[in-house]
Amino acid sequence: MKKLLLTLALAAVTTFTYAQGTIQFANNAGTRFLINGIRAGLAGAPAITAGQFTFGVYAGLTENGLSSQPLGALGTNTATAGLISSLPDGNVHAIPGFAAANTVFVQIRGWETRFGSWEAGQQGLHGQTAVRAVVLGPGSGPGTVVWSSTDLTKFQAIDLVPEPSAIALAVLGLGSLLLFRRRK
Repeated sequence: MKKLLLTLALAAVTTFTYAQGTIQFANNAGTRFLINGIRAGLAGAPAITAGQFTFGVYAGLTENGLSSQPLGALGTNTATAGLISSLPDGNVHAIPGFAAANTVFVQIRGWETRFGSWEAGQQGLHGQTAVRAVVLGPGSGPGTVVWSSTDLTKFQAIDLVPEPSAIALAVLGLGSLLLFRRRK
């Protein structure tokens, strides 16, 4: 009897170890991402193509202890400007290593796909949400909704902006053009 109980207990611990909580990674029309402060898809926003941006979920047990790499499958922007798609299913994005009903700290980061990773993506348009405490949904979904345009405890829209030195270089270049023009 002891062996049976021990085997059942170990099986339960093993199952719990591999359990994964979930979130709804895909955003909605009210939380479309921004490019330089302009909501993607609106007049004045730069044209974008599907898959131009990559988005990753970073999670940890503490606000300052987020993972160094994105967890689970990465998402990309869709053909509908400003919307993020979780691959393969926007409603069930597994957060590996964290069980359902656990509270974890989560951050969403976005960068230009052409750079490959978040670290390299700092050279181009990139952005991140604030870190939020999230109670994970069940492993089979639906995942916990993490986006809201009205609930300030959830993620708002991400603003993708260029790296500050790129802006400084552009201003410096424009200034030098004006300076040389005046000298003639």
